Amino acid sequence: MSKKAAFFQARAQDFSKQTEALQSRYNTISFFRIIVFVVFTFLVVWSISNRDFILIFIFSSLFLIVFGLIVRYHNQIKKNMDLCQKIHDINDEEVRRQHHEFNGIYGGDEFIDEKHPYTSDLDVFGRSSLFQLINRAGTVQGMLTLKSWFAQFSTKGIIETRQKMVKELMPLIDWRQNLQAHGRKRIVKKENEHALTTWLEDNDFIGSKLFYKIIPYVMISFSLVLIIAAVYELISDYFLFLPFFITGYFLYKIHDYSRKTYEMTDSGVKILESVENMLLSIEGQYFSHGQLVHLKNQLSSKGLVASQKVKELRKILELLNLRGNMIYQILNLFFLLDYIFLAKAEKWRSDFGDEITIWFNTIAEFEALNSLAAFAFANENFVFPKIMENPYIFKCERLGHPLIPEEKRVNNDFNFSGKGKTCIITGSNMAGKSTFLRTVGVNAVLAFAGAPVCADSMDISEFLVFSSMRTKDNLEENISSFYAELLRLKMLLEEINEGKPIFYLLDEILKGTNSVDRHIGAESLILQLNRSNAFGLVSTHDLELGKLSEKNNLITNFNFSSSIIGDEIVFDYKLQEGICRSTNASQLMAKIGIQIKS
Repeated sequence: MSKKAAFFQARAQDFSKQTEALQSRYNTISFFRIIVFVVFTFLVVWSISNRDFILIFIFSSLFLIVFGLIVRYHNQIKKNMDLCQKIHDINDEEVRRQHHEFNGIYGGDEFIDEKHPYTSDLDVFGRSSLFQLINRAGTVQGMLTLKSWFAQFSTKGIIETRQKMVKELMPLIDWRQNLQAHGRKRIVKKENEHALTTWLEDNDFIGSKLFYKIIPYVMISFSLVLIIAAVYELISDYFLFLPFFITGYFLYKIHDYSRKTYEMTDSGVKILESVENMLLSIEGQYFSHGQLVHLKNQLSSKGLVASQKVKELRKILELLNLRGNMIYQILNLFFLLDYIFLAKAEKWRSDFGDEITIWFNTIAEFEALNSLAAFAFANENFVFPKIMENPYIFKCERLGHPLIPEEKRVNNDFNFSGKGKTCIITGSNMAGKSTFLRTVGVNAVLAFAGAPVCADSMDISEFLVFSSMRTKDNLEENISSFYAELLRLKMLLEEINEGKPIFYLLDEILKGTNSVDRHIGAESLILQLNRSNAFGLVSTHDLELGKLSEKNNLITNFNFSSSIIGDEIVFDYKLQEGICRSTNASQLMAKIGIQIKS
């Protein structure tokens, strides 16, 4: 077990023990709650039997106070226990990530986009993906923020700022995992967050009508007058049914609206509890980097404290969501509680609806930064790349693929730069050409997100990554794999025409046609790319393409080779200069039973 895996394993065990201790305390308090309930029930019943109204009042009051305090303490233990369990699970996931075991870890499958310039080819999202390795966000918005960092172009300034923020958050493991645990204290459901945000953007219904704002207080006064009059026998008890007819009419008037609001905010209560705790974590942490301070200050702009205001909304929605309770419905018929709580919710939304969007965005950015910081902490042998001023640079020492376990990973030095340059990589089957292209690409994605890369050092300039590696046919659109690749290459040329520097990764281009056309097409494309604002890598089995370097100094050759030892084909996966001189296709075919002509 690696040093980091052992570290996370120890933390998981520690929080497991804390969870067990809290569970034991929780069970003890549960038993004590029953005892208190039985004792006070006995005392109240005994006082009633003795008609001692003073003792009835004393014991009833004490019961409400004592039992309320016990319930509150009991609930707090439950919250602490749940939090400890979540942090245990987080560290257990970190152990599994160290071993590259991703089962049960969300991979962002919904973000897979085969038409994106590179994310599908480079396994950025989905099963055994970069997203599974790095994401620690619990909110949908946090995941979307991280997704955008992986999938969009970033400038040198943005990248370097993220790097500095990530470096500051790296050692704050208790704070980071606490934030992460609060973010995952609920099941992430996109539709839940969408329903809440839709309600926050909705128009007022109660607040827009003055009469609707006044009527509940009129009915409260009217109902109380009738109740008092009935108690003192000034009117018949039958008059107590009169408010029901009036309030019933008004409740019917807003029935659809109140039901819709309930459905949209029911799950929002749990979301807001999570958001409230995350805000408290951020508000309570000291930061030194200016951008982190700026993000934190967004939570207290205009004299507001975000966590307190979110707590207010949560309390309002908790009361509104009691409408499924029978006691609530009885009181609702007397006092129009729906009108009161809907008006309060709308008032909050009107006052702070714009602010909460900023607060959600702030949490999302902290979650994305937290993900990169956790990744950096878990891989302290990775380095933050240097972002170069000059364009068309990719230089690294001991570059490896972060999704390959360290014990199996083969690292390579690679120095490649210059506008119009093409690196042609030839090699034997299964020697590592495609893996190397993905290694280069995925580390570029990490670099531009602001994360450390799997290398001893890296110098990299700003550019757009483009790959064409996994083109396949589409039966629904009647597209062959060859034509799909042509469409992909068309997209590359269109990206180049937009003017930004492009770094392309092309694996076995034009493999879906005959050898003559393939060679002519590949050579023509490479020469065209040499004249553009692009540079990149092309892997191929076509050794003749490598000879282009003899006439064109913009083309260089590297290769991966294999060797035959006895009956076995041996790969070292080491990048070498020049055109590949070894082949293994015949040996591979012979190993599966094809009788090769001598």
